[in-house]
Amino acid sequence: MSKKRIIYIHVGLSSFVMKDIQILSKIYELKICEFNLKNKILLPFVFLNQLLTLLKYIKKSNGIVIQFSGYQSYIPTLLANKFKKKCIIVLGGTDTVSFPSIKYGNFDKKFLGFVTRKSIENADLLLPVSKTLIEYDYTYQKDDFKKQGYLFHAPNTKTKVETIYNGYKPDKWFISETKEEKSFVTIAADLGSRFGLKLKGIDLILEIAEKFNDCKFYIVGGNKLEIKTPSNVILIKNIPHDKLPEFIADKQFYLQLSMSEGFPNALCEGMLSGCVPIASNTGAMPFIIGDTGYILKEKNISYLEKIIKDSLSNYTLEKGTEARHRIISKFHFNKREKKLIKIISENL
Repeated sequence: MSKKRIIYIHVGLSSFVMKDIQILSKIYELKICEFNLKNKILLPFVFLNQLLTLLKYIKKSNGIVIQFSGYQSYIPTLLANKFKKKCIIVLGGTDTVSFPSIKYGNFDKKFLGFVTRKSIENADLLLPVSKTLIEYDYTYQKDDFKKQGYLFHAPNTKTKVETIYNGYKPDKWFISETKEEKSFVTIAADLGSRFGLKLKGIDLILEIAEKFNDCKFYIVGGNKLEIKTPSNVILIKNIPHDKLPEFIADKQFYLQLSMSEGFPNALCEGMLSGCVPIASNTGAMPFIIGDTGYILKEKNISYLEKIIKDSLSNYTLEKGTEARHRIISKFHFNKREKKLIKIISENL
């Protein structure tokens, strides 16, 4: 019996895209299409190329799976409806929010917000990686909307939805028994963008570092920052994903002080490395951490200072081990694999 055929659309081969391709290719024959938009001026031509590719393959396909809603999902959802094919969108975070204070999120931009909204409305099934991407009360800081999630920004959406958490393979991540004392690490992409500094909470890290001179704060991806930083902040260029376990394993704490997150891979991988997590009260992070770390309820440097003091005073290697065990027990790769295959099989 031949495999069902799926058109799989993505905007880049990130680790979570590669994981889902690995999962789906076990059961389905995939036609993998990258929506490569490096320059927005070229958007009409990228749209045209996508349209021609889809017209070539859609008739012989059983459906379309799209990684995130946005420019890449607009034409596929329209064509899927026209050719009576099922269309499923995995929602990741940016595609469900708007933060005007830093000009971030799909719904902060007029046309991108329009195509995102229409894609979500026209899809047959939405698969957010966290329930907070559907709708939740946002209280971390007061400069933006008091609610986030696609239902807040696209209230007319009637599309069926089911949450599937991200999944992680614990084998490659390990805990070093000789962790560097008073060491903190965060991994941040897009720090060269207009919103990166505040989005990833780097502004807080730079401020808190001045209050803890005996600590070291490592920022992976921080080499893109063109600002003066305290001497105990170590800016590092991006590390290849296969080299990260060795680097993170000997750090005591993982910081994720973002203004917005969906279900951050870096936080979970830090926890798998035995780092005690310290995260902001955004997205799925309080749920991910549970009682194995610390949550910064509001964007407030005094609150953060108390948390850092508490975390340093009460640190043990066992606390990091508890964080690792939580990821393994709650968010193992096998759980996402099983649920993703089941849901797509039922809906295509």
